[in-house]
Amino acid sequence: MKIITRGHMDVRRATLKLSDGSMVTGKINLIQRGETEHRVSDIFVGREEPFVVLFEASMGELINQVLVINKSHIVWVIPEGEKEEEKEEVPDWEQD
Repeated sequence: MKIITRGHMDVRRATLKLSDGSMVTGKINLIQRGETEHRVSDIFVGREEPFVVLFEASMGELINQVLVINKSHIVWVIPEGEKEEEKEEVPDWEQD
């Protein structure tokens, strides 16, 4: 079993709509099996693995969970553009 530590992650947030109408929001690691994908869409289009893993995911009453979702049940995906590590929180008192 290969374990990937946080130092070896390239994380993006994404929202998914499932075929039953459920909405899922969570984080996806773009490093898959030792290879780095450039876009979230590469995980869904360019890979043959039937499942995708979301962590820190929320769906209905499930909050901050790890979800393994079958790709055949995903209707659409909205990826957020920024890397998680690059986001910088600016305190309210510093905003103009």
